[in-house]
This record gives sequence, structure tokens and C-alpha cells, in this order.
Amino acid sequence: MSIRSYLNNNPAIVTIAAIVLLLVCLGVIYRTLSGGGGGPRIVDIYFYDLGSGEVFIGPSDSLPPIDAPSGPYNGKPAGVRAYVFSCTDCSDENSRFVGYLETYTDEAKAALTSGEAPDAYEYYDGGRLIKRPDEEGWARAESEEGFALIESVSTLCPGGVLKPCYPGR
Repeated sequence: MSIRSYLNNNPAIVTIAAIVLLLVCLGVIYRTLSGGGGGPRIVDIYFYDLGSGEVFIGPSDSLPPIDAPSGPYNGKPAGVRAYVFSCTDCSDENSRFVGYLETYTDEAKAALTSGEAPDAYEYYDGGRLIKRPDEEGWARAESEEGFALIESVSTLCPGGVLKPCYPGR
């Protein structure tokens, strides 16, 4: 018996299979449009301990400054985000270096973590600070000084090939 004649002789099976297939498709569409329902993906990123000058690993959902292994630095949490790069291969620990550090002002961090900020971008824009690890002062990331700092990092590798590095990857 051919498949075609089997399906013609069993319309109930064809109907049930079509309904099941439709429900599966609707479920996939719903899950895709709702963002998967799993929330943001948390991965490990590099942080820098201002007290010890050492790099450590923490979760990406942590907004700096965070607690660092050495404890507080100048009365505040000492862990800031470290943007780590390599000119060759990130798996070679000796070729990795911290290009710049990132933290947030107390006001910006409070507004961004509370979820109640009326304009989160305003806090992000004005409250995100960056600096090189060997420098003292912080600069607003979206200022001319901040843009120049980030651009200067891109010139640290011969040929301009700067590779961002992440823990475990």
C-alpha cells in the first residue's frame, strides 16, 4: 500500500498529525518572539581588582564596581570591568593585556540596577567611566577623552589586529 492511499484511507490520523504540527510551530514562534523566556545569558567576564592590580573572573550581570578579592579600595568596592585583549591568541596567557577598565558612578549604578531609571541611557551615558590600568583619573566613556582612550588601545598591536579575550574562550 502506498503512503498516499494510506493517508486517503485514514483522514483522522492526517488531521491529528496536522494539529500537532501546527501546535509545535506556534510554540516555536511564541518562544522566539518572547525572547526564549530564559532571560539574559550570563557569561564570565574579566574584572580588575584596583587594590591588588590583579585580574579576576566574575559574572557578566555584575555592574561595576563589585566586591573584589582584596576587599574595598578607598572605602569602595574594588572590582571594575577589565577589557582584556591580545595581539596574537587569547589562549596564550602571556599575550593578554588589560586595554582599559570600566566602572559606573554610584548614581548611575543605583539607577541602572533599580530598574526604575526613567531614561537608563542617560545614566549609562553620563555614568560610565573608563581609564587605562596605569592611569589615575577616570574619564566619561562617551567623552572625547574616553573615545581617544579606547582608540589608543587599538594601536597597541602591530598591524592593528586587536583581539578581545573572554574567560574560557
